Order: sequence, then structure tokens, then C-alpha cells
Amino acid sequence: MERVLNHSIQKWLDATLAFDTIRHQNHDAVLASMESLEFPHSKMEDWKYTRTQKLNQGQWVLQRSEVISDPEFQAVSSVQTQMRSGFFGCLNQVAPTEAFSLDIAPNESFDEPFHFVIKSNEDWAWTQPSFELTLGEHACAKVVLHFIGKHNGFCNALLDVTMMEGSHLDLDIIQDNDDSFFQILDIRVDEASKSHCNVLTHTLNGGWTRNNLWMSLNGEHAHAALSGFYLPQDGQLVDNHTVVDHRVPNCTSNELYKGVLYDKSKGVFNGKVFVRKDAQKTEAYQSNKNIMMSDDATMDSKPELEIYADDVRCSHGSTTGQFDEEALFYLRARGLSALGAKQLLVSAYVNEVINRSNNAEVVTFVKQELSARGRIIADEV
Repeated sequence: MERVLNHSIQKWLDATLAFDTIRHQNHDAVLASMESLEFPHSKMEDWKYTRTQKLNQGQWVLQRSEVISDPEFQAVSSVQTQMRSGFFGCLNQVAPTEAFSLDIAPNESFDEPFHFVIKSNEDWAWTQPSFELTLGEHACAKVVLHFIGKHNGFCNALLDVTMMEGSHLDLDIIQDNDDSFFQILDIRVDEASKSHCNVLTHTLNGGWTRNNLWMSLNGEHAHAALSGFYLPQDGQLVDNHTVVDHRVPNCTSNELYKGVLYDKSKGVFNGKVFVRKDAQKTEAYQSNKNIMMSDDATMDSKPELEIYADDVRCSHGSTTGQFDEEALFYLRARGLSALGAKQLLVSAYVNEVINRSNNAEVVTFVKQELSARGRIIADEV
């Protein structure tokens, strides 16, 4: 088994050799670290519920994305993202196909959001965009990363966020990929004291989606907000893995992920909250809620708390079930069709997450897109 897995890793590395890629500043160290890795499989705890065979069997060709961005995003030739330990994070750092950075100077504040659109347009295109975002002391910004994947493509993206004291970031991730598209998004956020980060993941569509989000609270009175929604259908998969690491006292975090699963789709949520020994006065709340629209859909939810301090307020919870039949009956009795009643209930359900965004343009866009696709009713009645 070990020989096969090593061969699989070598296959991926060989596919990067013909590409004139950007280099990570620790390229040799990253490459060396991959020698001890295995291609992810279901016997690994982090991949227990997510199958990777089809991804590993793809005939991927490494190439650049089509990028549309505000000029404030600067293309860079050397990547300095924090070294990853997982296979796909290391793979991105071995061969990023494009790299961009955005630095917000201390005390600067922007009301208008910064937009970045990443498109994959070709069959069997494999892209590995890398982003670095830094906010100086007391800086404020809104950033939108919009992924659009076409055909049988694979996007393995990585983002590092560094927040200095008192900074504030609203980060909206929009994922709108074809039914046969694969995406992995690995985000790491480091927060200094009194910083505030709000990350919201809008998974509109995609055949196979894995999101890894790690938020580290390194300074007192920092706050982390994590939210996301997903509405997979047919045989789609959406997997959200989150870690919130409370390292110091007096920090807060709030996490809410909600899903509506149709047909034979599959959802995964694994959320971990660490509270270190010295992180007294921590407040951490985590919730994952799911509605099953089909008996054939499956959801694996695993919220976790790991607490080593004794003066904390922490809670976590997970619910998975079907729609309230009384609510459906109530709406049907007032003239809505069965489909309309379900769409209205889904609207109210996912809007709780969508409305956590502080970017009005994103809120409007996402609701209009979901409404146009018959997933929700944009204007609640």
C-alpha cells in the first residue's frame, strides 16, 4: 500500500515539472516534506468521510487561471505563505500557478470591497492560485474571492491572511463551479489583538468541494466569525473543515454553518475549537444545522471542543433533520405550491447565513443567483 501511495504522490509532482511555476520561498523544504506524506484517503481522520479516488484518477494538466481583479492585488513571483502540513496545501506551495498579494496599510479603511475573480475554463485544467492578504494596524477592508470553475477542472487554492492589532476584515468566498468540477480551498487566518475577522463561504454549486479554514487568535480581544452555507444536489459533495484556535485570554469566536441537501448529495462538517490552557475568559460558539430534502442524501457532522482552560463559555451543537411539516402545511394553506413553500423555507433558512455578510453587493448577488436557479425565493413574503 505504501508503494502505491508514494507512486501516486510522484504522479502529481511529475505533473508540475513541465510548468514554469512561481516558487515558494521555502520550496526545497516543502518538496522534502512531501516525501513523508500520503495521498489523502478515508483511513485518515481528516478525510474519513470524503472520497478522493476520482480526484486522483483525473488527467489533470497544470495551467494558469483566468484572473479578473482590482489593481490593488499585486502579482508576485515569490510566495511566502505559511508552510502547510497536508498534501494539497504542500502541493500548492510546490507549484503555484499564480500568486497575488494585497497589503492594506495601517489605519487605512475602505468602504468599497476588493474583488478577485478566479476562472478555470478548460477541460482537465488544474490550477493552483495562491493569495496573501495583510492588514496593518487598525486597517479595515472587505475582500471578495469569487471562484468560477468550468468543465472537468480542479482548483487547489491557498490563502494566507495576516491581521495586525485592531484590524478588521470581511472576507466573502463565492464558489460557483460546474457539477463535474473539483475545488479545494485552504485558508489560514492569523489575528492579532483586537482584530475582527468575518469569513463567509457561499457555496453556490460544485461537484466536489473541500474547504479548510484555520483561524488562530493570537492576541487578546480578537474575534473570529465563521459562516457558510451549502445546497448540494444530485451526487455533489461539500466538505467544510474548520479550526478555531484560541491561544490567549479574552477572545471570542462564533461559527454557523447550514446546509440543505438534495437527491444523493453528501455533506461533511468537521469543526474544531481549541482553547489553550492560558486562554481564560474565552467565549466560543459553534453550530452546524442541516436539512435533508431526500432520504438518499447523507450528512456527516462532527463538531468538537477541546478545552484546557477552566474559565470559559463554550458550546457546540449539530442538528440534522427534515422540514417542519407544520410549517409546510401552513404555507400550503395560504396558497403556495409545494415547491414554493419549500423554496420559501429554504430562503429563510440560508438567509440567516447569507445576511451575516457585511458586503451588501455580495448579499444581493448571492440571493439573486440562488433565486434564478430555483433554490430560494429572493424576496421573502
